[in-house]
Amino acid sequence: MTRRHVAALVVGVPVLALGIHAARAQGRQAYPDTQKLILDNMFVRVFDIRVPPGVAEAAHSHARGVTVALSAYDNETRVNGATQWVRGHTESGEVKWAEPVTHEARNVGTTEQHVIRIELK
Repeated sequence: MTRRHVAALVVGVPVLALGIHAARAQGRQAYPDTQKLILDNMFVRVFDIRVPPGVAEAAHSHARGVTVALSAYDNETRVNGATQWVRGHTESGEVKWAEPVTHEARNVGTTEQHVIRIELK
């Protein structure tokens, strides 16, 4: 199975379930303006994250989960308590696992950062 097939499955399953759970997700958002909660059930929280070029997100937390990149982008992150920013580049279609984190992030590129973040409960 290719990376694109895995990405399609990871994105497709939550999006299909979105119609069932959309009403539950509305009005419960306590996240940065760049993060739209699109699914929240007993197993996962799914976010549609869009960070325009030049925009920074204040410190916020993520549970462990998977991030699927829907665009290529350049960003910098700083984990809670760190003094230095870490620069990274992500290609469209990349799928990444991440442990729980509290961090700041900023889009330092010329393209929108668009990802689907699936966090486990």
